[in-house]
Amino acid sequence: MVSGESPVANLALTSWALSDDQRSLRTAAGRFARSRLEPLLTQPPNAALWHETVRLAATLELGNMILPEHMGGMAISRHDLALVVEQFAAGPMERVAELTLSCAALMTLRQCDALDRLQARNVRDYFDGTTSVALGIPDIDTSGLWLLRQHSASPAMVVQVEGDHPRLVLATLPANRSASNSVPVVVLGALSLERHCAASMGKTRLMIVPGRANEPGGNPVRQWLVETAIYLAALLSGAVQQGVNFALAYSVSRQTFRKPIAAHQLVAVRLADMLVAAHSIHLFLRSAAAQDTTLAQLESIRQMARHVATEAMDVARELVQLCGGHGYVEGLPPAARLQTVHWFAMLLMKVEAALRTFAASA
Repeated sequence: MVSGESPVANLALTSWALSDDQRSLRTAAGRFARSRLEPLLTQPPNAALWHETVRLAATLELGNMILPEHMGGMAISRHDLALVVEQFAAGPMERVAELTLSCAALMTLRQCDALDRLQARNVRDYFDGTTSVALGIPDIDTSGLWLLRQHSASPAMVVQVEGDHPRLVLATLPANRSASNSVPVVVLGALSLERHCAASMGKTRLMIVPGRANEPGGNPVRQWLVETAIYLAALLSGAVQQGVNFALAYSVSRQTFRKPIAAHQLVAVRLADMLVAAHSIHLFLRSAAAQDTTLAQLESIRQMARHVATEAMDVARELVQLCGGHGYVEGLPPAARLQTVHWFAMLLMKVEAALRTFAASA
């Protein structure tokens, strides 16, 4: 006798199901992002409004989440932190990065038991707008360094190569950008994306981040690159999800030939492709973030980085094309996304290249 139960009813893996704690974290972050960050895609805030947003973001206690349990924190996993960052990315990416820039560095230092290397010992200071740890990403093609920073003279996590042996260092950067021979590439809100030559780090004060060789992910360089890849991918994944939500709402509200454009087959196909891309990015990110930082797992993390960077750029272009002329209007979400997504996608691809180069030797 043939069973009446659908054979495809329970194809979803149980591992994809979020726990109650994970859902609570995601809900709280999503509520904050929708009320304080997503509106900034169409209306940049004044100084007072942004200061209040930073203050409210600090009340979410990201710093306390990252702290290890023996220091009174939650010791949040990389996977769960990615869920939080992903929700934040419903707003402008540069604004979200201002609030979360130090996440990858703090997660790396926690894993290496090196949080005492920080200048500001209170981890919460890195989420209230007073200080941050800059992202230092190796540029393998030209033997240089890409730096994303907010505060002048802020510390930066940097991979330094001596001979054939890369090591992770916490570098104290000069406040005067000209003194470090840096080339500013673009200003993203309060963030500066800069290009440094390798020689510019010669007189910089460095503090080596120790490794924990007997533990999974104990290699500092590998740990840093993986944490950075997950962080950037979470930003892009959240931006893609917000973009798809905007596209669905727009396609229902805008009408042509007396019916919503979503009812037209070609538009429906494009919306379906964007929705599939958003879900694949999200699931690929979660899968990679849940893995240990071992040499055997790096290939899947590199694949995730390439997939997320490529799909995020494709969705940003599709969103502009879907909205037609409205997509190019300054101040609307499609224009805001198109002007920033490619910078973060580029940085993610730089991390992927560094993982490919340093994974075996680190």
